Order: sequence, then structure tokens, then C-alpha cells
Amino acid sequence: MKVDEKKELVEFLQKLVQINSENPPGNESKIANFVKSFLKKNDIEAEIVPLKEGRDSLVAKIPGKVENNIAFCGHLDTVRVKEAYWTKPPFEGLIENNRMYGRGASDMKGGVASMIYVAILLKREKIVPYQTMMLALTADEEWGYSGAKDLTEKGYFNQTDFLIIAEPSALKVSSGEKGELWIKAEFYGKSAHGSTPEVGINSIVPGSELVKEVVETYNEIFRSDDFWGRTSMNIGQFHGGVQVNVVPNYTEVQFDFRVISEEDGKKAIDIIKDTGAGIAKKHRVHFETEVFNYKHPIYTDPKNPYVKKFMKAADVEEVIITGYCTDGATIIPQKKMPFIIYGPGDIAQAHQNDEYIELESLYESTDTFFKFLRG
Repeated sequence: MKVDEKKELVEFLQKLVQINSENPPGNESKIANFVKSFLKKNDIEAEIVPLKEGRDSLVAKIPGKVENNIAFCGHLDTVRVKEAYWTKPPFEGLIENNRMYGRGASDMKGGVASMIYVAILLKREKIVPYQTMMLALTADEEWGYSGAKDLTEKGYFNQTDFLIIAEPSALKVSSGEKGELWIKAEFYGKSAHGSTPEVGINSIVPGSELVKEVVETYNEIFRSDDFWGRTSMNIGQFHGGVQVNVVPNYTEVQFDFRVISEEDGKKAIDIIKDTGAGIAKKHRVHFETEVFNYKHPIYTDPKNPYVKKFMKAADVEEVIITGYCTDGATIIPQKKMPFIIYGPGDIAQAHQNDEYIELESLYESTDTFFKFLRG
């Protein structure tokens, strides 16, 4: 990239970071309209796709020689910020030591800025790609993937031959992602006054035992695969009781598994269900489980021609599997298209305090996208 192009790209990313799009509540309409205006100034028309009040996705196209498109997908929302835990301003786009700090800098406004800027470069240089380039910028990726679901159901990917998801991949090419499985375990005990705990049945005790037993048996249940790695597990939430002087009659534990296979998904469900049922019987409490989110693992063979072409553009020889979930897990099962994940920034920075992106990765991803489309 030229020096003036780098400067313009960085300034654009700063403006994206300066627009607060924390989810919840989302408020993606503001950033979607800003992007639409930016594209229009560069002679690119974009369409706002309403999701709900104050929440919009955006779609734009650079016409190619054929109508079928290569879609670049990114989300406009970010996770929330607790400013007290930050030492850098979260919504300024502060630059220090060739890094830009701010919520969403890495996850994933950096990727969004990169793919938008590539569209602008194609337009400015009057390059007509063979296939149409489509930008699909979604709302609500961080919470429920409803923006991607909405675009898919409305047919925006009906002519997509290849999907590029510009999530932070540390400039590695990923051709697969683990499945995302969220399980809720609920224990129902009996309330009582805190001074007479023997009258009630404390639901926190069996909830705690479930966490302990599942953690202790995790290594025995889930084995590592040479390519996919290992199914991961996080105890994301634990809620019990209403106040300190009341015996808690309800406890809820939420587990987040990132599974490498359907088999491991079944194992995760079974271990929560079977272990919880045994513990509930011992403590004389009622027990229920609920799978409240399941995105299946998805994968594209790296021998696919689109993947091979992109690997050449990115100058990489091997693909990886990502452990996190993307909009692709909502789009791919319905549309069955080849895909990759590739973008600037590092997933290790995602959802972190003092989140940042290395500016050099921003420039490199933009060059790679441009090289791939130019052919």
C-alpha cells in the first residue's frame, strides 16, 4: 500500500472505532449509515438492511464481469466495555507504537475497514474483478448472529460462490471453525430463611458439584485431534440465590463448549445431563438442561480452488482451524458454499480490555484482499 493509502485506511478505522456499537444494545444503525456515506463518497452505492429498531446490516457490491459474487463478511457490533478496567480510551482509536487501541479495533472493525478499503481501491483504479465483490456487514454477531441469519434468509448470499470472513486470524488462513455449543444446567431446590438452612434445600451446592465434576472429567472425555485441536470448555456463568439471608432455591450454570465434531457435541450434552441428574438425585433437587445455542462445526477442503487461490495471495502454505464461532456458522449450513476466515488482528485481543490491532496487519490484509480480487 502507498503511504497516503495507509494513512487514509487508518483514519477510516479510527472513525469506526469512535462509533460506539456495543452489543447489547447494538445501535449498529449509526455505524451502518456512516459506512454507507463513506462508500457513497467513493462512488459505491450501499443498501441498509433493517434488522430491528436502531439495528441495521449493510450490503454493497462492486460489479464484476459476472453477477455471481465473492462475499466479504464482517460484523459491525462489538462486545461491551467496562471503562474502569481500561488504561486506554476505548472509543478514540488511540495510536501508540504502530498499534491502534479501542473496542473493536481487532474484533472486528479492523477487518471491516480492510475489506471496505479494498472495494474503494478497486473502484478508484477502475479494476473490474471477474466476479462481483459483495460486502456483507452484519448486525448482532456478538450476541445472536441474527444479522447474518436475516441476510441469509433474505437471499443476499444466493449468488455467492465464495465467502471470506474477515475476523481476526493473525493473517493465517482458516478453512474451518469449531462448533459453538451452549448448555444451561438448572437446579431447583427449596427456599428457606437463612437462619434455618435445614428447612430448605440449597441449590447452589449441587450446582457447584456439577462444575467440579465436569472440570475434573474434562480431560478424560475430550481428546485432542492433530488438525482440529481439542474441544474447549468454559463455565461462562453461574447464578444462584436472591440474597444472602435466603436459602437459594434456584441455581443456573451455563457452559460454553467449542466442539471439534458432532460426536464431541453429543458427549458434552450427555456429560452435563448425566452428571447433573446424578447430583440432583443425591441432593433431592429437580434438575433440567437446555441447549440454548448450537452452531455446528464447519469446514472447507483446502484443495478447493478458491481456497488455493486465496492461500497463494496470502503467501501461506497451510490452513488452520479457528476455535471461535463466526457469522459463517449461520450462513454456511443454509448455503453450502466454500469459505475461509482471514483478517487483520489477533483473536487473543478480542473481548479484552485495552484491545488493539497492529497496523501492519491491517495493511497486509488489505494488500492480500486486493491481490486476490485482482487475480
